Amino acid sequence: MSKKVVVLGLDGFNPELVDRWRDELPNLSSMMNEGMYGDLCSTVPPITPQAWTCALSGVNPGKYGFWNFGYRDEFVYGEPKLINSKEVKVDTLYDILPRYGRKVAIINVPVTYPPIEIPNGYCISCFLTPSIESQFTHPASLREEVEALVGEYIIDASTSDSNYRTMDKDRVLKRIYDMDEQRFTLMKHFIKEKNCDYLFTVIMGTDRMPHLFYRYFDEKHVYYDPDPRYKDALKNHYKYVDKNIGEIRELLDDNTVFIVHSDHSVQRLDGRINLNEWLIEEGYMKVNTYPDKLTPLRNCDIDWSQTKAWATGYTGQIYLNMRHREPQGVIEPRDYHKVLDELTEKMKAITGPNGEKLNTQVFRRTEIHPGPRSRFGPDLFMNFDECRWNISELIGYGRGVLYSHETTLGPDDGGHGQYGFFAMAGPGIPGLGKLQNLDLRDIAPTVLSIMGIEVPEDMEGNVLVKKSENGAYSEEDEDEIKKRLANLGYLG
Repeated sequence: MSKKVVVLGLDGFNPELVDRWRDELPNLSSMMNEGMYGDLCSTVPPITPQAWTCALSGVNPGKYGFWNFGYRDEFVYGEPKLINSKEVKVDTLYDILPRYGRKVAIINVPVTYPPIEIPNGYCISCFLTPSIESQFTHPASLREEVEALVGEYIIDASTSDSNYRTMDKDRVLKRIYDMDEQRFTLMKHFIKEKNCDYLFTVIMGTDRMPHLFYRYFDEKHVYYDPDPRYKDALKNHYKYVDKNIGEIRELLDDNTVFIVHSDHSVQRLDGRINLNEWLIEEGYMKVNTYPDKLTPLRNCDIDWSQTKAWATGYTGQIYLNMRHREPQGVIEPRDYHKVLDELTEKMKAITGPNGEKLNTQVFRRTEIHPGPRSRFGPDLFMNFDECRWNISELIGYGRGVLYSHETTLGPDDGGHGQYGFFAMAGPGIPGLGKLQNLDLRDIAPTVLSIMGIEVPEDMEGNVLVKKSENGAYSEEDEDEIKKRLANLGYLG
């Protein structure tokens, strides 16, 4: 009998916080003790759309071309197109599994709007759904079942007229729990009633909570606030998730493997580097008229004929303005790597506001994102101080003002970190404990292997378990797996 797989995605779930609170997370701790777990390397940049797509496809973003919530598929300035499910140009698990007759359901997985039309399967789309008036399920009739179970579906913590970052704390706290409760209710219902071979549900509250409440427990936070009302808000939410993990495991039969993982972490955010302001100050960007208020790059009056580079994104992405590539390119192709070398050196030299050294990583697109859509992506990616500093692409802070803490969206306590959480347990999963060097690309091939399906050659990740001919995992298998993973550097 082929095994089934249930996956609980926890957006932004932080392995450091799991370690910190592990004694109060008995169900997660049980999974970690019984099976395997570890820190899961995310995409560069570690942003929700491309990270979850990576986990579903087993390939890097160069294959599907997402670098943020926007993308470009031609050489234009900025990222004018908003991603949606129709732009996922690679095979994912929800494409592959139905070809083998497997029944698939996905709930609230990012980049699934418009809802995916899964043959003989189900889809409840994600927070990219425009409004509750939109069709957000496949089949369409599933909407009635959803609303009968949970009432009016909550698309996200934000409402139609309020960004969740600016909402009253108690109001948004209740809304996050209500939202997550709907997802857990639906997930449990699908386990009990739908008999799916593969079920994948993503919880977004684990991302929204640290963006709002990190300052209340982390004394190192630049805006640390010991307000007793919210000191344990984030920990209590982790405990709430853990309780639901226990309830989900009780519903699983002896033929189902359970995977819990995140797409990245959300960690303490120390501030933002105003990267386009820096590019202006350093002479890489020229504005015709400097704005008198904070203005998005797309609305600024840029003199592209005298601009060498511009910045976008969340953690930091730089595009070069190349001759024969961009419409008004100025950098000669022969100087491409020379300019990247120069920018890399300068990026690594940027310090914090008090002159403190930042542990900054700089990546070149050509080195980390091979694939047919890579050529439209940013030329350079930065993780400032391991992503504890994000960037702002806004212009108008004041000439030479390099640091900021708030955007036009309001305050933000947390930023995305490079490493998410992973745990897997269930029938046939060896008790390997903590693994090293795990990657989001490992998820899809591992799921296929568990389900007895051949892994496509173009998947880039590693299978984390080896299946024997009779479908079981013997002690000999486990010993061999440990040796193999140790040789690969995966087993700590």
